[in-house]
Amino acid sequence: MAQRRRKKVAIVQCQADNCWKKSEARIEMQVCKWGCTGCESCVQACRLNAVRINARGTAEVIPEKCVGCGLCAKACPQRLIRVVNVEYNIYSACVNEDPGAQTRKLCDHGCIACKICVKNCPMGAIDMVNNHAVIDEEKCIACGMCAVKCPRGVILDNNGIFTVRKEQVVG
Repeated sequence: MAQRRRKKVAIVQCQADNCWKKSEARIEMQVCKWGCTGCESCVQACRLNAVRINARGTAEVIPEKCVGCGLCAKACPQRLIRVVNVEYNIYSACVNEDPGAQTRKLCDHGCIACKICVKNCPMGAIDMVNNHAVIDEEKCIACGMCAVKCPRGVILDNNGIFTVRKEQVVG
């Protein structure tokens, strides 16, 4: 009997739309050197129009259109796009390698390596690597404890069960 191939989907490990710095008279974009630049290389690489640049100027995958081919991941100069099994819905939406204090200055939702997710993961599936959370897909049981406990909203679930997906927010 032939094995069935597991469905894959791409995820963008960046919430760059939240990297805003407030000045006295206006709000201006702070460009995180680790985040999405909106260069559109992923959009151009996708043959199925499953990747777009959203209104906030960052890459966004449309899960219903994505087949997990990986072309967008290969095209991303920041290496922010990963292809994962569709069942693997918990992911860290930040790959910032700056120390926590520096991250706090630039981003409201960047990982500050506080390790709350590590302490709350019942499976030991999360490690801190270069100042950000990395989740081991093989160990993760998608319980969502890390997503619920993350004080910065860095850990998300693609299904919108434990955290609200941006496209679910009406406004």
